Amino acid sequence: MPPKKIRCTHDDCKEVAQRIVGDCDFCKGHFCGKHRMLEDHKCEGLEDCRKESHERNAIKLESEKTQMIRGI
Repeated sequence: MPPKKIRCTHDDCKEVAQRIVGDCDFCKGHFCGKHRMLEDHKCEGLEDCRKESHERNAIKLESEKTQMIRGI
């Protein structure tokens, strides 16, 4: 017997969940192509995701900051 297909975790959606890209690391749900984005499935971890992204981007920008050399 073939394995049962995982269905989208979003309310009232019966579509098949997408492998890998449909898995949400923040709420641990499995979602179809329509609901795979955090905003689309109203993820509880959306704010955490934004904070992580902001911190990661701030560190990257700080490391790439241009230094001015005076006296040349």
